[in-house]
Amino acid sequence: MKKKIKISQAEIDHLKVKDRRMSDLIEYLGEINRYYTPDPFTSLTQSIVYQQLSGSAADSIWKKVNNILPKLTPAAVAAVPESKLKEAGLSERKVNYLNNLAEAVLKNNVQLAKIEELSDEEIIEQLTAVKGIGRWTAEMFLIFSLARRNVISYHDLGIRKGIQWFYGLKSEPTEKDFKKFERNFTPYNTAASFYIWEITAQNLDQVFKNAGELSTANKVAYYDSPIGLIELQASQGELLRLHFQEVKRYQEGEAAVLAAAKKQLDEYFEGERKKFKLPLRIEGTDFQESVWRQLREIPYGATFSYKEVAEAIGNNKAYRAVGNANNKNSIPVIIPCHRVTASSGKIGGYGAGIWRKKWLLEHEKKNKL
Repeated sequence: MKKKIKISQAEIDHLKVKDRRMSDLIEYLGEINRYYTPDPFTSLTQSIVYQQLSGSAADSIWKKVNNILPKLTPAAVAAVPESKLKEAGLSERKVNYLNNLAEAVLKNNVQLAKIEELSDEEIIEQLTAVKGIGRWTAEMFLIFSLARRNVISYHDLGIRKGIQWFYGLKSEPTEKDFKKFERNFTPYNTAASFYIWEITAQNLDQVFKNAGELSTANKVAYYDSPIGLIELQASQGELLRLHFQEVKRYQEGEAAVLAAAKKQLDEYFEGERKKFKLPLRIEGTDFQESVWRQLREIPYGATFSYKEVAEAIGNNKAYRAVGNANNKNSIPVIIPCHRVTASSGKIGGYGAGIWRKKWLLEHEKKNKL
């Protein structure tokens, strides 16, 4: 019988206070339901059965094991013929692991009767002495059988991937990064684990670049263009960002500049508008801003090479830097970085996808006259 793991308001408040990104993550996800198996032997047996198996395959085998052993005890596991467990779908190795666990409990090397009295590390030490139980399994036992409140596992891929996204790291966190996260949310790392697991479970890492994007104080509107959903963000009457998104990430708000942007995008995609007239907030280095201003001077339906843009801003050798500035352009289409191509005649790169760049260039060529 599974029971719900209750996350207290004190735990939630602690996580929120410790990091604004975690506060935004909690607000975005809301309540999370997780469950634990109070019987420690059942929980450990299930962990062994589920090792390195997909959910459906593991569920099927676990059901068969329960049919063979309706009363799951160490003595019952030790007494059942190995052939019966293999018929249920268990490999010889896992059958051995289950027997190792049963023997360790029967010999009191794993003290399940006193398990609640032991510290987390004492439990991990006892369990990992049993062949077939590693540290990750022991840590999951602490959470999903004993409902311990301060457990997070560096050995869990979902946790590492979640922390990578949470901090916006280029690669999986080092142990130093992990320890920083763990210290920050102590003594409630179990609750933090639940929210971090949801990042990949709900594909937040496919929608937002990192936790810093989960909320925005900007006004937001969405525009369904012929080349995908466009997210527009504005603040204080100025347009800040135009990004292509797969889904609507934020609640839409009303702002005059957003309404004007949508109207002008309508006209552009209908082939009627050749130049956008909108108040823009462009924030970058002096060099980047000079490139972006020059991009707005490239005529509709025309293209400049990266080298030509560099020459136009008086920095003949900076064509590579021009390409980098193009990539940093936060208001594409309106600041038309798609009109910059390679000197060789090749189309060049485009952060929103080469196919969109081709479409925009063909659209402008067709409507140029």
